[in-house]
Amino acid sequence: MSLQSPSSNFASMSVLFGAAVWGIYWLPLRYLEDMGISGAWPVALLNIAPVFLFVGWVLTNWPKHRQYLGAALIIGLLTGLAFAMYGAGLIYTSVMRATLLYYLTPIWATLIGIFWLGEKATWQRWLAIVGGLLGLSVLVSGGPAMTLNIGDLYGFLSGVFWAFGASMIKRLPTVPLPTMAAFQSISVVVGALLLGAVAGNQTLLTGEQIWAAIPVSLGVSVCLIMPSAVILIWAQKFLSPGRVGLLMMSEVLVAAITASILLPDERMSMLEWFGAALIVGACLIEILLTPMEQAHPPNH
Repeated sequence: MSLQSPSSNFASMSVLFGAAVWGIYWLPLRYLEDMGISGAWPVALLNIAPVFLFVGWVLTNWPKHRQYLGAALIIGLLTGLAFAMYGAGLIYTSVMRATLLYYLTPIWATLIGIFWLGEKATWQRWLAIVGGLLGLSVLVSGGPAMTLNIGDLYGFLSGVFWAFGASMIKRLPTVPLPTMAAFQSISVVVGALLLGAVAGNQTLLTGEQIWAAIPVSLGVSVCLIMPSAVILIWAQKFLSPGRVGLLMMSEVLVAAITASILLPDERMSMLEWFGAALIVGACLIEILLTPMEQAHPPNH
């Protein structure tokens, strides 16, 4: 194996911690919303900086990336719209509902892996999926009742789009990461604005709002969005979509804890904490008991 090819364990732990960071993604989104920035503009603002970084990266190495534009565009659209829908879901519905609906992803990812990638789902993976979904069900049943809204739809669809995008990354591992990330970041910004327009409460920003949002947008982009997005895209070159979807459940726990502490209306009951424990248990089953996949380095 090439020295540049990571072990499956290392790639798995990268996803686990990279996804956990997204558990606090709702904080800057709600902060910008509290500043009077309406609709899904907060999602777009937090993802503008990566557009310039990754597009500039691709342009400076254009001959290397040109042949992969078609595949990178498809992957970027799928994963970018997934991020946009997830961010919009965090704005239009509760933090926990958006996060939980997104984490139906392992179901779609595992089914895609079986029927499209020809993977074999072990009993350990099915056990992890059942445990994870049971944990999600307990979390939902333990929270306050809410009527379904467009944010719930965005949260649900974000998981579907991410599962397809992750499958494409796995199926086309030779596509350079910067090319995928460039199209993904563009799709997040454009997709977020379209989703906000569909929701119907999005107004144009004033110059004062843009100026006030710049420090938060740049800080979150550099410290949270770009590093974690790169980690998640990179690791999926070596792991199956079902495994990635389960490992990313670490985000649920972080979101649950932070929302419970900082949002009084979303504090978790003991039953919900039990659901969170089941989710963590599902992640541990996936990491410790599922047979390791061989990590294959992409050929450039």
